[in-house]
Amino acid sequence: MSIEESEAGCSNHISLKRISHLVKVKTVTAPFMLYLCTVLLIGGIGCTEPGAIGLAVQPSGDAINGIFSDTTTLVASTILADSLRSDEAILTPLGSYIDPVFGYSTASFYIMYSLPTNNVNFGSGFTPDSLVMTFAYNGFYGPTPTAQTMMIYQLTESLDPDDVYYTSTNVAIDFSNDLGGSTLNPASTDASVSFKLNDPLFTSADSSFANNTDFQDFLKGFYVVTNVMQPGGMHYLDINASSNTTKLTLYYNDSMSFDFEIDAESAWFNRFHHNYAGTVVGSQLDDPSIGDTLVYIQPNQGVMVKLEMPYLNNWVKGNTKIAVNKAELVFPVYDDGTVSTFDVPQNLFILGAGVNTIITDQFEGAAHFGGTYDPVEKSYSFNIARYVHEVLYEGRPNDGILLIVPNNLLTSGSVVSANRVVLGGPKHTTLGMKLNMIYTEL
Repeated sequence: MSIEESEAGCSNHISLKRISHLVKVKTVTAPFMLYLCTVLLIGGIGCTEPGAIGLAVQPSGDAINGIFSDTTTLVASTILADSLRSDEAILTPLGSYIDPVFGYSTASFYIMYSLPTNNVNFGSGFTPDSLVMTFAYNGFYGPTPTAQTMMIYQLTESLDPDDVYYTSTNVAIDFSNDLGGSTLNPASTDASVSFKLNDPLFTSADSSFANNTDFQDFLKGFYVVTNVMQPGGMHYLDINASSNTTKLTLYYNDSMSFDFEIDAESAWFNRFHHNYAGTVVGSQLDDPSIGDTLVYIQPNQGVMVKLEMPYLNNWVKGNTKIAVNKAELVFPVYDDGTVSTFDVPQNLFILGAGVNTIITDQFEGAAHFGGTYDPVEKSYSFNIARYVHEVLYEGRPNDGILLIVPNNLLTSGSVVSANRVVLGGPKHTTLGMKLNMIYTEL
């Protein structure tokens, strides 16, 4: 029986020699023990058997009785992710693919180019020949891609480089004229990919090159997507790359060319679509209780995990008072045979599920906070002692935690990576997620 449900917990008072085994600390060092002593001021939970921890830094008469618990009740569910900010990201996914677990996914993007200099003059014999998009290429996700046909459309609404764009933002598009037709099928060693548009767009009488305002008023931008009926893989483009590799090239007068570029007056952002129909992910979205066994995380405005600890406040009911020495969330990874093809994320991140999204423990630094995938243990872990203390003693609402694949700034879900992961739910027989606690009774 756990202390949450009364919530008292199977309890094992632990000795110094048993700490590393129970909480998976491989080496118990003097600095680690000093940390355990220090955090007694900030909060914790329980299983039962007393032993001394902190002996390396305290006189023998001041030994601390630490109690270990891994019985805290956890409730996990897979939920749809919110719209994410995606303008000017460090990488831009493009393509579509079918994941045997997560179903169908596609990534497309909007882009607006800039005129690099004013008063561009192509001469009296200016005859446009073709337009070619070129992007720096940064690899792919999932199985080796197959050829995908590009579909490129002009925007009828201008983008604004000073605006914020989200994965749910809609921009007006002229779908009557598909400028694509090129094939997206780069070799893994290619440094760039290029798409020739089937219409040069400009005319010999064009006068849209006096300044960037005129140019962007004429060429508002493009929507770039692969044929949704032809899934072949997810590619990563680097639109931030130098103008030598990311550009829009106008070829004219048979042998001449001019490059429009990406600069501070340009804009781009991603759109994503996921179809979970007929998948285990879709089944759990329909019935969250299935999260007892497995839960699912996918970036690109896919799905995330909500984790709740509904009985956490019971640790301080009545005369019960504890100090949290350590609180470690552990999330084992489930592999059904697809992980070798669909790599798991290098990092996960946790946010508060309520109004306060900040988990204070992150300010201790990444090495302490955690979230990096451990390929030996095949798991992720987070230290959340301060968070638990805030819930128990500082009035923080016990409204749960969100588990996501983070973006590069660790503030929201990722729009630059497609890596997904399946985790063991709280009641998985061998891979159950847990909150490992070491606490002191006050």
